[in-house]
Amino acid sequence: MSTGSGEIGGGLGGRGVLSKPKITDNSQKVGDVVMKVCVNSDGQVISAKFTQAGSTSSDPGLVATAVKAAKKYKFSKGSVDKQCGTIKIKFRVR
Repeated sequence: MSTGSGEIGGGLGGRGVLSKPKITDNSQKVGDVVMKVCVNSDGQVISAKFTQAGSTSSDPGLVATAVKAAKKYKFSKGSVDKQCGTIKIKFRVR
């Protein structure tokens, strides 16, 4: 089983993370998957897309797991309608 941990970057670096999902994948695959995410003023993730920049894996299974996980992040409220950045999800075999 692989587990993932997230690393926030880009324009979301200063935004507080209120909750992040537990990320698990039943494959034995490893790698970093970078998601470009946009968050609304309430802290909800409104879009999550895979980006090759910074990713070490483009495995469809890991990407699908990363997209689902990225959409479950909850950030602190902000003053802007839409703020975008990245979440790097690092999959490691446990």
